[in-house]
Amino acid sequence: MGLRKKTFLYSVVLAVIMIAFIIGYFVLMLPSLYVDYVMNSNLESVVEIQRGYMEQRSYDHLTVKNPSSVYTMEIPNTGNEVYIAGKFFKLTIIVQDEELLNLLDRARMMIEEGGLEKEVESSDSEKDLAEFVGQWQNKFKDIFAGQNLISEDAPIKVRLEQKGQSGDQIYQGEYANMHMISGDTIVYEAGVSDGNYSYTTYIAMSRTQDAFVITVLPTMTPQMEEITPIVMGSLPMIAAVIFLVVLVSSIFFSGKIVNPIISLANHAENAGIAERFDPGEFAFSSDSKDEIGILGRNLHELYGKLHDNYEELERKNCLLEEENERQEVFLRASSHQLKTPIAAALLLVEGMMNEVGKYKDTKIYLPEVKKQLLSMRKIVEDILYLNYHAENIQQEEVAVATLVRELAGDYAVQAEDKGLQMVIEGNGVVFADREMLKKIIDNLLSNAVWYTPKGQQINAEISSTELCITNYGVTIDDKLLPNVLKPFVSSDGRGKGKGLGLYVAAYYSRLMGYGMKVDNIENGVQVKLSFEK
Repeated sequence: MGLRKKTFLYSVVLAVIMIAFIIGYFVLMLPSLYVDYVMNSNLESVVEIQRGYMEQRSYDHLTVKNPSSVYTMEIPNTGNEVYIAGKFFKLTIIVQDEELLNLLDRARMMIEEGGLEKEVESSDSEKDLAEFVGQWQNKFKDIFAGQNLISEDAPIKVRLEQKGQSGDQIYQGEYANMHMISGDTIVYEAGVSDGNYSYTTYIAMSRTQDAFVITVLPTMTPQMEEITPIVMGSLPMIAAVIFLVVLVSSIFFSGKIVNPIISLANHAENAGIAERFDPGEFAFSSDSKDEIGILGRNLHELYGKLHDNYEELERKNCLLEEENERQEVFLRASSHQLKTPIAAALLLVEGMMNEVGKYKDTKIYLPEVKKQLLSMRKIVEDILYLNYHAENIQQEEVAVATLVRELAGDYAVQAEDKGLQMVIEGNGVVFADREMLKKIIDNLLSNAVWYTPKGQQINAEISSTELCITNYGVTIDDKLLPNVLKPFVSSDGRGKGKGLGLYVAAYYSRLMGYGMKVDNIENGVQVKLSFEK
């Protein structure tokens, strides 16, 4: 997924989280907060009314929610009168029944001198309080059931006084609506206000076959001022939650973006400071499909190609160094080898030119001059041949046993003079440059014939994977053995060996990807030429 899509998805997810939080707040938390707020407001309102009435013993200057339904009962400490006061009235109740007076006195005793607090705090008194309330209810049922409360001998007398303003003076009409619910039901909606609170009254009227039914429902009109404190009180929490969600989401999202960049920067830094950069060691580990992941993988691939090019360049430098060494070695060797035939040819020519002694007979010594010139040509041809084949390797199938037997025939006279026995065993076909392989085997056989003592044996074991030539009766000094494949290293104590045979064989082997190893064995030297590249 690209960075653009990731950013868009991040914005969508964040928006969904915020919407879910706001919806959850309004659906789950706001109603409970509103109910709690209204309950606390009602508690504060009743306490305020209670304290205001205790100070003034009147509702004249009190602000009351729904004044038509709020009232206060006052029970004096003595006497048989009880007062009920509201916003519009004051009701005096005179108790005339003896049993009611006893219950009234008992109630006075419970609230006298903090006795009510003690009753409430005591768990044992809860039963007494419940029993007392039950007695009041039963007594009222017994006394008032079927009684004429207007008569002189009624259990109580009631005296009503109008107090304060009338309802018409307090309430002011605000609006009125008529709702047609169905063909036989109409709802009249009327709203009034007392300056502080608003009230709505619903009157439903329906007509049946045998009656006219009216239902009245008075309610307090909800106000914006009631919900505003709840919302304002919740703003810090909402802001904190939104900030926390945005912060956590941003940290998570920035981590998804920044961490790959940091990894990419570290990858580039490690690649820059490493002496030899290895793509496997400094692998860019990211499975991201966005542009950063693509950039990292492309950069890593570029480093891999640079590493391959560097390795190839180093390999070619090694080959150039080896070639320079070879050129130097053969230049020194050829110059050394050319000195002898050149000196001999010059001596013969000068003797014939000056007609000194036996050199007067040109018919005898001119062939000797030619022989020395042919020797020099052979050395030059070998040098040119070496350079040519190093640059023009032509591989083909070569029967190794046939080639070994052919070259061994060239050394048959020397082997016979020294009484050497040459044993050739096995067969094998390899894919190689024939002339180059011939040079390798020729040098190995030449060394074996040269260094093997008289009367000893030379074995050649052949297979498709290896050529093993062993000459017995001689070993290589342990000090020389590690360097025996280097140029001018020779174990010939007579000084006649030039130390180039094994070097040339090893050089040609490397050109064709073969391996060559020289080891001492029991009473002999063994050379293994491995054809496996």
